Amino acid sequence: MHAYFSTPQQNTNVNYGIGWGGHQKWYLIQMTPGTITASTPFKIMNVETGMYLEAPNATSGSLVMQNSSHPFPSEIWYFNPVAGQSYYYIKNANGLVLTNQGGSTTDGTPITEETLTNTTKQYWNLTAMNPEAYRDDAVVGFFRRGKVTNTTVAFDQGNSIPLAYGGNNGKVLWITQDADGWDRMLMDGYMDCNHWSYHNSALLQPSITNWSSASTPNITTTSNTGTGINQLEIIKDPITGNRSTYCWPAFGVEINSDVYVWTWEASYDGSVANNQVLNKIAQNTSGTNWGAVTRLTPAGMSGQSTIIYSSGMVKKPALDTVYVWGTKSVFFNTCIVFLARYPLSNPTNWSYWRGNTWASTPDLTGTNLGQITVGSGVGVQQNVSVSYVNGKYVMMQMDQGFFCDPGSHGIYISTSSSPKGPFTAPQLVYTIEDKFNGHLAKYYTGIIHPEFVNGKNELLITYALNYNADGGSCSTQICFSGKVDPNFYQVKAIRVPYSLIGI
Repeated sequence: MHAYFSTPQQNTNVNYGIGWGGHQKWYLIQMTPGTITASTPFKIMNVETGMYLEAPNATSGSLVMQNSSHPFPSEIWYFNPVAGQSYYYIKNANGLVLTNQGGSTTDGTPITEETLTNTTKQYWNLTAMNPEAYRDDAVVGFFRRGKVTNTTVAFDQGNSIPLAYGGNNGKVLWITQDADGWDRMLMDGYMDCNHWSYHNSALLQPSITNWSSASTPNITTTSNTGTGINQLEIIKDPITGNRSTYCWPAFGVEINSDVYVWTWEASYDGSVANNQVLNKIAQNTSGTNWGAVTRLTPAGMSGQSTIIYSSGMVKKPALDTVYVWGTKSVFFNTCIVFLARYPLSNPTNWSYWRGNTWASTPDLTGTNLGQITVGSGVGVQQNVSVSYVNGKYVMMQMDQGFFCDPGSHGIYISTSSSPKGPFTAPQLVYTIEDKFNGHLAKYYTGIIHPEFVNGKNELLITYALNYNADGGSCSTQICFSGKVDPNFYQVKAIRVPYSLIGI
């Protein structure tokens, strides 16, 4: 059941449209099957935070709070109809009821747990709403990694690659870009104020349902053997010994015993030209010490940076095909999308869709042959991710999140029946509200994760935070008293109902 609720006196200024007003919308989760009565237990989950309404104690007058899900009765609530009216009083397992303190009509009024007095400040309307995307607090918590030796604890990117080979069957490989190592984490859960430890890393999740960070170790590879860099960095720098050069991996697929990962090569000092390559990583099916990394340079993709093929990679075994989407920047925060493919049997043999035929090279001219239609045009925002979900190709894009307090800060979904498009007009599904130092945090790298099926017909998508956004009134300070909060350099997650996006 999905609802927003308010007291008879207070109906706050909420935008009832999909993707907005998430703090004022709640999922009511029935905890036992059967007909709903006054003794049916519920949990109440906030759409924006993914956390659950909780009574902190059994003291009348205490403020209620939100918390991560746990099995204790403080998160259990009962909905009791008020005789002869359409309202409910909402009782916690401790016997106290949800109360609008003082019966105020002002937004921001404290909500407390109090002894039932049968007054209107304790009576609540329940108004049904359409399915909404919501923050998945369990997945967010998965990325809050503790101080465990030989792990990375904070990072951006967060691509996921489902595995099926040998002993890794059912596991998921998570790919990161710039990452902080465990040795930066302090005992209080904060990190010191030094720079990133590694330019990339990877985590091995035991299954699609295990969201325990303690069960998810890092892998190593032999790529950095002899370089002096910890092997937690799975792909070595383009120039060994020059940490101003870097490799940023992203989307990938498993083919037989190897994982193929698109990778961006660049430098901060201009010592290497921007390039994109495909790295092949040899799996170890009985441990986390994986094998060699082989650098591959598919013709048409490598050696050019006009179209960046970092927006999605979908394996279609029945067609012996991997589809890859790339983008070409055409204006500030505007790009157009292109499609490439390669056979599973020959991952370096790429071909490129040119609108009516496949060619051995992409169109790098201004003609833009093969550009994919999205809605009524071809332009999309820079943060684009494409995947295949429940029989549809799904495109995710986000409003620009690098600059201070953007007016729009949404996540949008389009769909298509073909990898070539056309895709439907972008539909707003969620509004990002993560705040750092009183402003919207910097956000980017939206990614679709179709393998994480939760039995509720919901799609998992993620984005990354990176402390302060740039410019305006946003501060440049991220370090306070010699510490930084890793929560703002981690991946965040939301679930999108299939029915909301028509898949």
